[in-house]
Amino acid sequence: MEEQGRCACRLEDRPQYEEMVLETMLYSARLKERVARENSAVIVAMSRLMAETFEGGGRVLFCGNGGSAADAQHLATELTIRYRSSVQRPALAAIALSSDSMALTAGANDLGYDAVFARLVEAYGREGDLLVGISTSGNSQSVANAFMAAQERGMNCIALLGGDGGAMKGKADLEIVVPHTGSADRVQECHIAIGHVIIDLVERMLGYCTSSR
Repeated sequence: MEEQGRCACRLEDRPQYEEMVLETMLYSARLKERVARENSAVIVAMSRLMAETFEGGGRVLFCGNGGSAADAQHLATELTIRYRSSVQRPALAAIALSSDSMALTAGANDLGYDAVFARLVEAYGREGDLLVGISTSGNSQSVANAFMAAQERGMNCIALLGGDGGAMKGKADLEIVVPHTGSADRVQECHIAIGHVIIDLVERMLGYCTSSR
Protein backbone atom coordinates (compact mmCIF):
# COMPACT_ATOMS: atom_id res chain seq x y z
CA MET A 1 0.00 0.00 0.00
CA GLU A 2 1.29 3.45 -0.92
CA GLU A 3 1.94 5.82 1.97
CA GLN A 4 -0.47 8.72 2.04
CA GLY A 5 0.84 11.69 0.03
CA ARG A 6 3.46 9.69 -1.87
CA CYS A 7 3.37 9.15 -5.65
CA ALA A 8 4.15 5.96 -7.53
CA CYS A 9 7.50 7.19 -8.94
CA ARG A 10 10.65 5.33 -7.96
CA LEU A 11 14.40 5.88 -8.10
CA GLU A 12 14.78 3.73 -11.22
CA ASP A 13 12.35 5.75 -13.37
CA ARG A 14 15.24 7.46 -15.21
CA PRO A 15 13.60 8.21 -18.59
CA GLN A 16 10.61 9.81 -16.88
CA TYR A 17 12.86 12.03 -14.75
CA GLU A 18 15.03 13.06 -17.68
CA GLU A 19 11.92 14.15 -19.58
CA MET A 20 10.79 16.09 -16.52
CA VAL A 21 14.14 17.91 -16.37
CA LEU A 22 13.86 18.91 -20.02
CA GLU A 23 10.22 19.98 -19.75
CA THR A 24 10.77 22.01 -16.57
CA MET A 25 13.87 23.86 -17.73
CA LEU A 26 12.45 24.64 -21.17
CA TYR A 27 9.25 25.97 -19.60
CA SER A 28 11.32 28.17 -17.30
CA ALA A 29 13.32 29.45 -20.27
CA ARG A 30 10.17 30.21 -22.28
CA LEU A 31 8.63 32.01 -19.31
CA LYS A 32 11.73 34.19 -18.94
CA GLU A 33 11.62 34.93 -22.67
CA ARG A 34 7.98 35.99 -22.45
CA VAL A 35 8.66 38.24 -19.44
CA ALA A 36 11.66 39.79 -21.20
CA ARG A 37 9.76 40.50 -24.41
CA GLU A 38 6.77 41.99 -22.60
CA ASN A 39 8.71 43.95 -19.96
CA SER A 40 12.08 45.00 -21.37
CA ALA A 41 11.13 48.69 -21.25
CA VAL A 42 9.90 48.32 -17.66
CA ILE A 43 13.16 46.62 -16.63
CA VAL A 44 15.12 49.52 -18.13
CA ALA A 45 12.87 51.99 -16.28
CA MET A 46 13.38 50.10 -13.00
CA SER A 47 17.13 50.14 -13.54
CA ARG A 48 17.12 53.86 -14.27
CA LEU A 49 15.07 54.57 -11.13
CA MET A 50 17.50 52.54 -9.03
CA ALA A 51 20.55 54.17 -10.62
CA GLU A 52 19.07 57.63 -10.01
CA THR A 53 18.43 56.68 -6.39
CA PHE A 54 22.07 55.74 -5.86
CA GLU A 55 23.33 58.74 -7.84
CA GLY A 56 21.26 61.04 -5.61
CA GLY A 57 22.75 59.58 -2.44
CA GLY A 58 19.74 57.43 -1.61
CA ARG A 59 19.55 53.79 -0.71
CA VAL A 60 17.54 50.81 -1.89
CA LEU A 61 15.56 48.67 0.56
CA PHE A 62 14.42 45.16 -0.38
CA CYS A 63 11.75 43.00 1.24
CA GLY A 64 10.02 39.69 0.65
CA ASN A 65 9.02 36.50 2.45
CA GLY A 66 10.40 32.97 2.19
CA GLY A 67 12.18 32.47 -1.12
CA SER A 68 11.53 36.12 -1.92
CA ALA A 69 13.37 37.05 1.30
CA ALA A 70 16.32 35.04 -0.01
CA ASP A 71 16.10 36.93 -3.32
CA ALA A 72 15.98 40.23 -1.43
CA GLN A 73 19.13 39.37 0.50
CA HIS A 74 20.83 38.00 -2.61
CA LEU A 75 20.27 41.17 -4.63
CA ALA A 76 21.10 43.56 -1.78
CA THR A 77 24.40 41.77 -1.23
CA GLU A 78 25.32 42.01 -4.91
CA LEU A 79 24.83 45.77 -4.66
CA THR A 80 26.74 46.27 -1.41
CA ILE A 81 29.59 43.82 -2.09
CA ARG A 82 29.75 43.16 -5.83
CA TYR A 83 27.87 41.61 -8.72
CA ARG A 84 30.72 40.61 -11.03
CA SER A 85 34.43 40.58 -10.32
CA SER A 86 35.03 42.24 -13.71
CA VAL A 87 33.35 45.44 -12.46
CA GLN A 88 35.26 47.55 -9.97
CA ARG A 89 33.01 50.09 -8.23
CA PRO A 90 32.22 51.52 -4.81
CA ALA A 91 29.67 49.77 -2.60
CA LEU A 92 26.06 50.72 -3.29
CA ALA A 93 23.76 51.33 -0.33
CA ALA A 94 21.23 48.49 -0.22
CA ILE A 95 19.49 46.86 2.74
CA ALA A 96 17.49 43.61 2.81
CA LEU A 97 14.85 44.11 5.50
CA SER A 98 14.57 40.35 6.01
CA SER A 99 18.19 40.00 7.16
CA ASP A 100 17.79 40.97 10.81
CA SER A 101 16.24 37.99 12.61
CA MET A 102 15.98 39.90 15.90
CA ALA A 103 14.03 42.75 14.30
CA LEU A 104 11.76 40.32 12.44
CA THR A 105 10.95 38.22 15.49
CA ALA A 106 10.53 41.21 17.79
CA GLY A 107 8.31 42.92 15.23
CA ALA A 108 6.22 39.80 14.69
CA ASN A 109 5.85 39.30 18.42
CA ASP A 110 5.18 42.92 19.40
CA LEU A 111 3.45 44.40 16.35
CA GLY A 112 2.24 41.44 14.29
CA TYR A 113 4.11 40.04 11.31
CA ASP A 114 2.25 42.13 8.74
CA ALA A 115 3.84 45.24 10.25
CA VAL A 116 7.49 44.14 10.38
CA PHE A 117 8.69 45.49 7.02
CA ALA A 118 6.69 48.70 7.37
CA ARG A 119 8.35 49.28 10.74
CA LEU A 120 11.81 48.77 9.22
CA VAL A 121 10.94 51.13 6.36
CA GLU A 122 10.03 53.65 9.05
CA ALA A 123 13.46 53.08 10.61
CA TYR A 124 15.63 53.15 7.49
CA GLY A 125 13.65 54.76 4.68
CA ARG A 126 13.67 58.42 3.77
CA GLU A 127 12.46 60.61 0.94
CA GLY A 128 14.29 59.79 -2.28
CA ASP A 129 15.02 56.19 -1.30
CA LEU A 130 13.66 53.18 -3.21
CA LEU A 131 11.80 50.11 -1.92
CA VAL A 132 11.83 46.88 -3.94
CA GLY A 133 9.05 44.52 -2.81
CA ILE A 134 9.05 40.91 -3.99
CA SER A 135 5.98 38.66 -3.78
CA THR A 136 5.34 35.57 -5.92
CA SER A 137 1.60 35.78 -5.23
CA GLY A 138 1.20 39.55 -5.07
CA ASN A 139 -0.74 39.06 -1.85
CA SER A 140 1.96 39.42 0.81
CA GLN A 141 0.43 41.83 3.32
CA SER A 142 3.76 42.52 5.00
CA VAL A 143 5.18 43.72 1.67
CA ALA A 144 2.03 45.68 0.77
CA ASN A 145 2.21 47.47 4.12
CA ALA A 146 5.87 48.27 3.48
CA PHE A 147 4.85 49.94 0.21
CA MET A 148 2.35 52.12 2.04
CA ALA A 149 4.95 53.11 4.63
CA ALA A 150 7.46 53.90 1.89
CA GLN A 151 5.04 56.04 -0.09
CA GLU A 152 4.13 58.00 3.04
CA ARG A 153 7.83 58.89 3.30
CA GLY A 154 8.18 60.02 -0.30
CA MET A 155 9.99 56.87 -1.43
CA ASN A 156 9.60 55.24 -4.84
CA CYS A 157 8.48 51.60 -5.06
CA ILE A 158 9.23 48.72 -7.43
CA ALA A 159 7.20 45.49 -7.31
CA LEU A 160 8.23 42.06 -8.60
CA LEU A 161 5.05 39.97 -8.53
CA GLY A 162 3.63 36.70 -9.84
CA GLY A 163 0.37 35.14 -10.96
CA ASP A 164 -2.10 37.90 -11.81
CA GLY A 165 -0.34 40.42 -9.55
CA GLY A 166 -2.71 39.84 -6.64
CA ALA A 167 -3.76 42.63 -4.31
CA MET A 168 -0.44 44.42 -4.81
CA LYS A 169 -0.93 44.96 -8.54
CA GLY A 170 -0.93 48.67 -9.31
CA LYS A 171 0.42 49.65 -5.88
CA ALA A 172 4.01 50.46 -6.97
CA ASP A 173 5.53 53.05 -9.28
CA LEU A 174 6.83 50.25 -11.51
CA GLU A 175 5.91 46.57 -11.52
CA ILE A 176 6.50 43.31 -13.34
CA VAL A 177 4.05 40.43 -12.98
CA VAL A 178 5.40 37.00 -13.92
CA PRO A 179 2.39 35.17 -15.44
CA HIS A 180 2.71 31.82 -13.68
CA THR A 181 0.36 30.37 -11.07
CA GLY A 182 0.21 27.24 -8.95
CA SER A 183 3.76 27.38 -7.59
CA ALA A 184 6.33 29.95 -6.57
CA ASP A 185 9.41 28.30 -8.09
CA ARG A 186 9.13 29.42 -11.71
CA VAL A 187 8.18 32.95 -10.58
CA GLN A 188 11.23 33.09 -8.30
CA GLU A 189 13.47 32.04 -11.18
CA CYS A 190 12.19 34.95 -13.23
CA HIS A 191 12.48 37.38 -10.33
CA ILE A 192 16.15 36.62 -9.69
CA ALA A 193 16.92 36.86 -13.42
CA ILE A 194 15.19 40.26 -13.56
CA GLY A 195 17.14 41.36 -10.49
CA HIS A 196 20.44 40.37 -12.05
CA VAL A 197 19.66 42.25 -15.26
CA ILE A 198 18.68 45.33 -13.24
CA ILE A 199 21.97 45.27 -11.32
CA ASP A 200 23.94 44.91 -14.55
CA LEU A 201 22.08 47.89 -16.06
CA VAL A 202 22.48 49.97 -12.90
CA GLU A 203 26.24 49.47 -12.99
CA ARG A 204 26.33 50.49 -16.64
CA MET A 205 24.12 53.55 -16.03
CA LEU A 206 26.46 54.63 -13.24
CA GLY A 207 29.45 54.26 -15.57
CA TYR A 208 30.76 50.90 -14.40
CA CYS A 209 30.72 48.56 -17.41
CA THR A 210 31.67 45.00 -18.23
CA SER A 211 31.82 43.32 -21.62
CA SER A 212 30.91 39.81 -20.40
CA ARG A 213 27.43 38.27 -20.20
